[in-house]
This record gives sequence, C-alpha cells and structure tokens, in this order.
Amino acid sequence: MIFLDVPFREKDAAKSLGARWDAVSKRWYIPESFDGDMQLFSKWLPNENASNHPQADILEDVSSKPNDKGIRLSALMNQVQLALRKEFAGGRWVIAEIANINQRRGHIYLELTETSDNGQIMANCRAMIWQSQAGHLLQRFLQATGSELAIGQKVLLLVEVSFHEQYGFSLVVQDMDPSFTLGELEQNLAKIRQNLVKKGVYQNNKRFVLPTDFFRIAVIAPPEAAGLGDFRADADLLQKLKLCEFTYFYSSFQGLNVETEMLSALDAVHAIHKTKPFDALVIIRGGGAKLDLNQLNIETIAEQLCLAELPVMSGIGHERDNTILDEVSHSRFDTPSKVIGYIRSQITNQAKAAQTHWLQIEKSSHIQIKSLQHRLQTLHHTVQRNSRDSVYRWQNLLEPLYYQTSRLSQQHISGASQKLETLQQGIHSQLDQKVAVLKMNVEQANERVQIDALRAIDNYKQQIIQSIAFILSSGPKTQLNRGFNIAKDSQGKPVTSAEKARLSKHLELEFSDGSVKVDVKE
Repeated sequence: MIFLDVPFREKDAAKSLGARWDAVSKRWYIPESFDGDMQLFSKWLPNENASNHPQADILEDVSSKPNDKGIRLSALMNQVQLALRKEFAGGRWVIAEIANINQRRGHIYLELTETSDNGQIMANCRAMIWQSQAGHLLQRFLQATGSELAIGQKVLLLVEVSFHEQYGFSLVVQDMDPSFTLGELEQNLAKIRQNLVKKGVYQNNKRFVLPTDFFRIAVIAPPEAAGLGDFRADADLLQKLKLCEFTYFYSSFQGLNVETEMLSALDAVHAIHKTKPFDALVIIRGGGAKLDLNQLNIETIAEQLCLAELPVMSGIGHERDNTILDEVSHSRFDTPSKVIGYIRSQITNQAKAAQTHWLQIEKSSHIQIKSLQHRLQTLHHTVQRNSRDSVYRWQNLLEPLYYQTSRLSQQHISGASQKLETLQQGIHSQLDQKVAVLKMNVEQANERVQIDALRAIDNYKQQIIQSIAFILSSGPKTQLNRGFNIAKDSQGKPVTSAEKARLSKHLELEFSDGSVKVDVKE
C-alpha cells in the first residue's frame, strides 16, 4: 500500500483513478490490489521512488544507520500495518456481539465482543462505521429488523482490517447482514423454549381457567408507556364504576434492567396475591420493533410466569412477532387495548347475564308472591274463624274459674292483711324500747366526752404556760445575767470552740452589762 499526498480539491480525480481513503490516517492510498499504471499517481507521491519500492522509507531508516540496534517504533508499526493489509486484503464477514456503541460527528464507534457459553469474554475489538457508510447501513438495518443497532445484539458484519501506528488495531465496517441478527433472535427463543419444556413448566400457566368475571387484576407495564395509556382509558372507567380493581406494578421492558425490574414486579404481585388474591395478571407494553422484543426473551422471567399462581394475560403490542412471554402466558392478545377489551367484554357479558337472570327472578318472584298472597288470604280467613270459635269456647270454660279464683284470693288476702298488721304492731313496740335504751346511752356518752374534753384542755393550757416560761428563761440575756458571757470574732459571729478562738487574733466578750475586746495569745 502506497500513501499519497492528495490536496482536497483533487480528491475526486485521485478517487476516479482508483485511490482509496484511509480514515484512520486521514490519507489517500493506492490499494495492493491495484493493477493499473502507477504513473497516474506520480504527482501525488511523496517520493518518486516510492512507486517502485513501497517500503523504501522503512528500508532507508534501517540501512542509513547501520550502527543502530533496532528500528523506530513508527517504522515497526508501518511494517505491521503493511503486513496486515497484505494478509487481510479485502473484507471479511465477522460474527460478533455489540458490547458498546457511540456516535460522534456522524461516525459510529462500536466495541465488538465474543463470549463463551458461561459468559467469559473470548475476544474484544474496536470497530467503526464511517459517516459516508453509516447512513445507508443503519437505515437498511432499521428497515429489515425494525430496530436500530443496540448493545447486546449479535451481528454479522463485513469488515476490513485496519491498523494505525497511533490508534492501534480496529475494524472498518463496510456492510452488515440484518437477516443474521433476526436469525439469532429466533435461535435464542427456541433455546429458551426447549429449556422450559425440559423443566416441565412450559404449559403450566395454561392449566388455569380464566374467570368468567373479573374483580381484581394485577398489571405489569413500563411507566408512561403509550400502551398503558390505552389500557387505562377503559380500566380507570371500570375501576371508577367499582366493577373491577386494577393494581399497577412498573418495570422496564427495554435496557439492562429488564430482568431485575421484571422479577421484582413479579415478586411484588405474588406477595400481595397470597393475602389478597388477584383474578389475573396482565403484562402489557404497547408496540415496538422486533429486536426490541428480544429484550423480553429472558428465561428467568418466562419461568416465573410459568410458575405463577394465577392466569397470565399478555398484551405486549405486536401482531406478527412472538416473545417467549406470549408463549407461556395463559392468553395472548395483540395489543393492550385488546386485553382490556376482553376484560371489559367479560364484565359486560356477566352484567348482561346477571340482568337477564334478575329479570327472570323478578318475574318468577311476582308469580310466587301472587300465589302466596292468595294462600295467605285463605289462611287468614281460616285463622280468624277458628280464633273466634276458640275464644268463645275458652271464655265459657274460664269464666267460672275466674269467679272462684277471685273469691279465694280475697279470703287469702284478708287473712294475710290481719297477720301483717299484728306483726307490724309488735315490730313497732320492740323498736321503740330499743331506741329509748340507745338514746339514754348516747346522752351518757356525750356527757362523759364533754367532761373529758374540758379536763384535757386545762391540762394542755398548763403545759403551754410552763413551756413559754421555760423558753423565756433560756434566752441569751438570762444566761448573761447568770454570769455567763458570749465570745464573738471580728465579724460579730459567736465563737463556740477553743480551736476557733485560737485561730482568731481578736475576740469580743459580751457580758450582761457590756462588752470587752481581748487579744488571743497562745
């Protein structure tokens, strides 16, 4: 490969002669496969001898300094670059997985990777799609798959090997095969399906019988999805009319967090279902490309749906394409609107059936009521007639008994009244005697209490007078008159011990007729 120095205004001329552009080094070059006249590019050659000797620059660097122990790094990198271009001339189809993707200035920069079955990385490489190619390649991929290039997709790419002395090894994407990516999705779906069949859970959810009427439904959906809005348009109305209660759980349906968030949502549904059961679980999304649907083809999520303790209804929003979640669900609907449509129709049908049954019951009830009313009237007349006969008969039997009972009752009452009067007189007599005795005892006790109280008061008066006299005779003046004196320090406080007196230099001795100041000496 021979690099050329082509001015920008002459790039079209160089291109028409067969030159190609190297995006890494930003230079035009003559490809190894060129078999035309090299002299056509002579004016753009950096050295006229380069057309005959493509590696002349490298050889000159080595031979011009025979005493050097090696070549320059740039020279070695150029040799590597030439060797790679010669060995990997043209494009190669490569299968890889997209680990990362970025876009800058119209160019697409990819990180390609290959992993083993246990997730270990076996190879990793940079790749790029230049702006000149990116537009039509991405558009063709979008039209074929319904989705843009994204992380996690397996792709089949036509690439050219590129090596730059500064930026290292990379691949330049020239073309891609969208059908390969779609085929990989189908293989992944088939693998998950086979694993679920081996575990014996693939058909588990279909053993349930959908209820003929719905009262409580759990819904898992991505937040603020268009399909969720369509679903809630009818669901909110049903809930407002108190016909069915909907509880919503949210999860991503695209991106790296799909598995974690979806499993968390399912755990939350089952936790509530154990204490307050749901009639069904609805999973809705609302449209999306085929490749986007692949992010729902996760075995752990599908297995949890298979093991769910209630029927699952899916409405992920696609008519032609299929996900593993649709397969393992009890019932699959094309769109969220069709899911809520089915639920609404079931509730409506049950309501209509209930109304029909009610009308039948009401009609039968009216007939039964009329029949019973006729029977009641007949029974009423019979009861009235029998009641009058019974009353007349019992009246004739009870009247003699009434007179006899009245006479005997009056005799018993008269005898009892005399006995009560006699007893009452005896009780009054006994009470009067006892009351008189008690009254005398109370008067005697009252007199004793008064005498004892007066005597106690006199004693206490004498004790108080003696205590006052004692207190008055014990004051300081009394003690001073008896010949005692009071020692005070310089602040006028009494000194009550010899030790405190020794510590004071001056004392004042107070007597009954005055005070004397003294000095303290040891």
